[in-house]
Parts: sequence; C-alpha cells; structure tokens
Amino acid sequence: MAIIRIRDLKQKRRAKTHPLLPDAVEGARIKICATGCSHCSAMRQNTIEAVKSLGLEDQLACISTISEITKLGVMATPSLIIDGRLVSSGKVLKPEQIVALIHEVMERPQSDD
Repeated sequence: MAIIRIRDLKQKRRAKTHPLLPDAVEGARIKICATGCSHCSAMRQNTIEAVKSLGLEDQLACISTISEITKLGVMATPSLIIDGRLVSSGKVLKPEQIVALIHEVMERPQSDD
C-alpha cells in the first residue's frame, strides 16, 4: 500500500511541474509559443531541430500571436507545450533538452490529476 502512495505522490508532483492546459490539448501534440524576439526565435529553431531529429515534424505547431498564446493559458514566452502540458516557459532550451522532454511527456500515461 505504501508503494502505491509513493507512486501517486510522484505522479502528482509531475503534474505540478507539467500542468495540463485544457485549451492546448487539441491540435498538434507539440506546440511552441514564440513571438518574434531573439529568445523566441532561438527556441523555435531549437524545437524544429529537435522535432526533425525525432521525425515528428507533422506533430509540431508554431503559435506566434499573443492572442492565441494567451488563449492557451501561457503567460511567458518562449514556451513549449507537449500533449497539452506546459513543460517549459520563459527560457530557451537546447535541442537535447527538448528531445528529453518530448520523450518524458509522450511516454508518460495521460492523467488529469
């Protein structure tokens, strides 16, 4: 019984670090929210590079308008959303970090709590 509780705690902790954005679930599995600044451009290029290395180009959507970004519930750019979960916000990730996040989130079973 203690093992189940520990697993539940780990899943809840992960959910806090990767919150589900209900409005971001529809459409592409990987979304990059980036306006036009240099940090956003760098994050967009790194995300494109990471997605190409995994062969998931058809799963990527780039969102660049502020109104669309705020509709998703994102408050800082650049941001990365994978399977409706906000995994990075306000910083530029390296392609290797993005690949690791994609593997972590896409392999994890979906749960809302």
